[in-house]
Amino acid sequence: MPKKVVEEEEVAEEEEEVKESLYTSPLADPLITDKLLARSLKLIKKAVSEKKTRRGVPECTKAIRKGQQGIVFLAADIFPMDVFAHVPALCEEKGIPYVYVKSRHELGGACQTRRPISLLMVMEPPADATYSKTYEQVASGVKAIHPYL
Repeated sequence: MPKKVVEEEEVAEEEEEVKESLYTSPLADPLITDKLLARSLKLIKKAVSEKKTRRGVPECTKAIRKGQQGIVFLAADIFPMDVFAHVPALCEEKGIPYVYVKSRHELGGACQTRRPISLLMVMEPPADATYSKTYEQVASGVKAIHPYL
Protein backbone atom coordinates (compact mmCIF):
# COMPACT_ATOMS: atom_id res chain seq x y z
CA MET A 1 0.00 0.00 0.00
CA PRO A 2 2.63 2.66 0.88
CA LYS A 3 4.36 2.25 -2.52
CA LYS A 4 1.15 3.11 -4.38
CA VAL A 5 0.65 6.26 -2.31
CA VAL A 6 4.22 7.41 -3.03
CA GLU A 7 3.82 6.69 -6.77
CA GLU A 8 0.53 8.61 -6.92
CA GLU A 9 2.15 11.63 -5.23
CA GLU A 10 5.03 11.59 -7.75
CA VAL A 11 2.57 11.48 -10.66
CA ALA A 12 0.60 14.39 -9.15
CA GLU A 13 3.80 16.44 -8.80
CA GLU A 14 4.74 15.78 -12.44
CA GLU A 15 1.31 16.96 -13.62
CA GLU A 16 1.59 20.23 -11.65
CA GLU A 17 4.85 21.23 -13.38
CA VAL A 18 4.60 24.02 -15.93
CA LYS A 19 4.54 22.52 -19.40
CA GLU A 20 7.49 23.36 -21.64
CA SER A 21 6.70 25.12 -24.88
CA LEU A 22 8.15 23.27 -27.85
CA TYR A 23 7.24 25.95 -30.38
CA THR A 24 8.08 29.64 -30.50
CA SER A 25 6.42 31.83 -33.09
CA PRO A 26 8.68 33.72 -35.50
CA LEU A 27 6.57 36.81 -34.78
CA ALA A 28 7.50 36.78 -31.07
CA ASP A 29 9.93 39.68 -31.22
CA PRO A 30 9.99 41.49 -27.84
CA LEU A 31 10.10 38.29 -25.72
CA ILE A 32 10.46 39.04 -22.01
CA THR A 33 12.49 36.97 -19.53
CA ASP A 34 13.97 37.06 -16.04
CA LYS A 35 13.16 40.04 -13.80
CA LEU A 36 10.72 41.76 -16.16
CA LEU A 37 8.86 38.46 -16.63
CA ALA A 38 8.56 37.98 -12.87
CA ARG A 39 7.24 41.53 -12.42
CA SER A 40 4.81 41.07 -15.29
CA LEU A 41 3.39 37.86 -13.85
CA LYS A 42 3.03 39.60 -10.48
CA LEU A 43 1.20 42.48 -12.21
CA ILE A 44 -1.13 40.03 -13.95
CA LYS A 45 -2.00 38.35 -10.65
CA LYS A 46 -2.84 41.69 -9.03
CA ALA A 47 -4.86 42.87 -12.03
CA VAL A 48 -6.84 39.60 -12.18
CA SER A 49 -7.70 39.92 -8.50
CA GLU A 50 -9.11 43.41 -9.20
CA LYS A 51 -10.83 42.25 -12.42
CA LYS A 52 -8.91 44.69 -14.61
CA THR A 53 -7.93 42.26 -17.37
CA ARG A 54 -9.24 41.24 -20.76
CA ARG A 55 -8.35 37.72 -21.83
CA GLY A 56 -8.69 35.98 -25.13
CA VAL A 57 -8.23 37.19 -28.69
CA PRO A 58 -11.79 38.51 -29.34
CA GLU A 59 -12.09 40.36 -26.03
CA CYS A 60 -8.64 41.98 -26.31
CA THR A 61 -9.18 42.95 -29.94
CA LYS A 62 -12.45 44.63 -29.02
CA ALA A 63 -10.82 46.52 -26.13
CA ILE A 64 -7.96 47.70 -28.35
CA ARG A 65 -10.32 48.87 -31.08
CA LYS A 66 -12.40 50.79 -28.53
CA GLY A 67 -9.25 52.67 -27.50
CA GLN A 68 -8.81 51.25 -23.99
CA GLN A 69 -5.24 51.60 -22.71
CA GLY A 70 -3.11 48.92 -21.10
CA ILE A 71 -0.34 46.40 -21.72
CA VAL A 72 -0.95 43.40 -23.96
CA PHE A 73 0.73 40.07 -23.17
CA LEU A 74 0.81 37.51 -25.98
CA ALA A 75 1.91 33.89 -25.69
CA ALA A 76 4.83 33.07 -28.00
CA ASP A 77 3.87 29.43 -28.46
CA ILE A 78 0.52 29.84 -30.23
CA PHE A 79 0.03 27.84 -33.41
CA PRO A 80 -1.24 28.74 -36.01
CA MET A 81 0.02 32.33 -36.07
CA ASP A 82 -3.08 33.51 -37.94
CA VAL A 83 -5.05 33.46 -34.70
CA PHE A 84 -3.24 36.47 -33.22
CA ALA A 85 -1.20 37.97 -36.08
CA HIS A 86 -3.42 41.08 -36.32
CA VAL A 87 -3.03 42.06 -32.64
CA PRO A 88 0.54 43.51 -32.73
CA ALA A 89 -0.39 45.69 -35.72
CA LEU A 90 -3.49 46.97 -33.89
CA CYS A 91 -1.42 47.69 -30.78
CA GLU A 92 1.18 49.66 -32.74
CA GLU A 93 -1.56 51.60 -34.50
CA LYS A 94 -3.19 52.59 -31.17
CA GLY A 95 0.11 53.11 -29.30
CA ILE A 96 -0.45 50.26 -26.83
CA PRO A 97 2.66 48.44 -25.56
CA TYR A 98 2.67 44.69 -26.20
CA VAL A 99 5.11 41.97 -25.30
CA TYR A 100 5.45 38.22 -25.73
CA VAL A 101 5.65 35.68 -22.90
CA LYS A 102 7.37 32.35 -23.53
CA SER A 103 4.37 30.10 -22.85
CA ARG A 104 0.59 30.31 -22.73
CA HIS A 105 0.70 28.06 -19.67
CA GLU A 106 2.66 30.79 -17.83
CA LEU A 107 -0.07 33.31 -18.66
CA GLY A 108 -2.74 30.88 -17.47
CA GLY A 109 -0.85 30.25 -14.25
CA ALA A 110 -0.53 33.97 -13.57
CA CYS A 111 -4.29 34.32 -14.07
CA GLN A 112 -4.78 31.59 -11.47
CA THR A 113 -6.51 29.22 -13.89
CA ARG A 114 -5.48 25.83 -15.19
CA ARG A 115 -6.54 26.80 -18.69
CA PRO A 116 -3.75 28.20 -20.89
CA ILE A 117 -4.32 31.76 -22.08
CA SER A 118 -3.06 32.94 -25.46
CA LEU A 119 -3.64 36.69 -25.13
CA LEU A 120 -4.16 38.96 -22.13
CA MET A 121 -4.57 42.70 -21.73
CA VAL A 122 -3.96 44.37 -18.38
CA MET A 123 -5.98 47.57 -18.27
CA GLU A 124 -4.35 50.84 -17.22
CA PRO A 125 -5.05 51.27 -13.50
CA PRO A 126 -6.83 54.23 -11.91
CA ALA A 127 -4.66 56.38 -9.63
CA ASP A 128 -5.78 54.65 -6.41
CA ALA A 129 -5.32 51.05 -7.61
CA THR A 130 -3.11 48.65 -5.67
CA TYR A 131 -1.14 47.62 -8.73
CA SER A 132 -0.44 51.06 -10.22
CA LYS A 133 3.25 51.12 -9.14
CA THR A 134 3.87 47.63 -10.54
CA TYR A 135 2.06 48.61 -13.73
CA GLU A 136 4.33 51.63 -14.23
CA GLN A 137 7.47 49.54 -13.63
CA VAL A 138 6.40 46.93 -16.16
CA ALA A 139 5.27 49.56 -18.68
CA SER A 140 8.64 51.33 -18.53
CA GLY A 141 10.47 48.00 -18.88
CA VAL A 142 8.38 47.01 -21.90
CA LYS A 143 8.93 50.39 -23.57
CA ALA A 144 12.69 50.05 -22.96
CA ILE A 145 12.99 46.67 -24.72
CA HIS A 146 10.35 47.21 -27.41
CA PRO A 147 11.83 48.05 -30.81
CA TYR A 148 8.69 49.71 -32.26
CA LEU A 149 7.49 52.01 -29.48
